[in-house]
Amino acid sequence: MKTLLIAAAFAAALAGGSPAVYALLPEGRVAYTVKVHSKAYGDSQSTRQIASGQTDDYSWKSTPPGGPVAFPAQCASAHDWPVDENGALQRQTRVRLAPVVNKPGVATIQLGFDAISPQGKAPRQGSAAAGANACPPVNQYSEIVRFTLPLNGKPKTLTLKDGTQVIVSGKP
Repeated sequence: MKTLLIAAAFAAALAGGSPAVYALLPEGRVAYTVKVHSKAYGDSQSTRQIASGQTDDYSWKSTPPGGPVAFPAQCASAHDWPVDENGALQRQTRVRLAPVVNKPGVATIQLGFDAISPQGKAPRQGSAAAGANACPPVNQYSEIVRFTLPLNGKPKTLTLKDGTQVIVSGKP
């Protein structure tokens, strides 16, 4: 029966009809779109389907604005930080979304934001600044926000304490 409904929705879409997007989503799941706008961590966007009571991690990596930043293995916590295939430190943004739909059409959401970005470049090996200070300075930020979101597709903008904007929308 579900296959028949999905096929009918696709047929209506191809014929110029306008079935709602949520007709194609598995029962009980909501399509959440998360957009991040940040001077420090860049801009990112993704949409995921999440059921009430489940969590999902949105994660983005990119090269910092100044280009690749060498990241020596001896730096503290080097194994925890995102690097590319050449060992250069990358900028990374992670958003964990944990929605619970407790009223029809409204989700209560806990959003966890975690980001890291290198600031400048590490000193050149052999230079006077190298040695104990060979690790590049890194900017990190984390924040947890709880809010309610109407599941009508309209975006809600959250401004974090560091100025980063996270825009969330959801539609069943």
